[in-house]
Amino acid sequence: MLLLFSSAITYSQETKGEKEETNQESEKFKRHSIGFFLSHSHINQSRIDGEKSWVSAPSLALNYNYLFNEKWGLGWHNDLIIEKFIVEDTRENKTELERSYPFSTMLVGFYKPSESWSLALGGGAEYEENETFGLIRIGTEYGIPIPDLELEVLFSFNYDILIDAYDSINFGIGIAKSF
Repeated sequence: MLLLFSSAITYSQETKGEKEETNQESEKFKRHSIGFFLSHSHINQSRIDGEKSWVSAPSLALNYNYLFNEKWGLGWHNDLIIEKFIVEDTRENKTELERSYPFSTMLVGFYKPSESWSLALGGGAEYEENETFGLIRIGTEYGIPIPDLELEVLFSFNYDILIDAYDSINFGIGIAKSF
């Protein structure tokens, strides 16, 4: 009887310790994050003095991400290009499009092959006073954590395909807060 009772106490202590360990791990896992980015959008198919060239325009981004688990998540990403520019219209009429401070918003699914690196794919729209275009984004981010502040410095690279319009490449640096 004494042997049975002592083994039950030992088992309950191990279970209690395992529960505390599991609770600590779940407290460390943050499902939500908000990030702010400063970036440059490199836009092809643009025109400067009638010549086709690339334009580099400053942009800002505000991203919200939700992690389903440690590998998969969904984000709402919003970008604002802070410049006016002219691009070639790739549709049948072959005219030029003037873009004035275009704002894009999209839903992006992402996969994290490692704790610091993520791959993203999503879609949405780019809004501007003259015309709105559908948008497909392919991207990646690399993060360097600042554990004491629960922040992360992020480096991003995105390729945006605007349907029936132009493409752009975005390089950015940002900071994200997890909660």
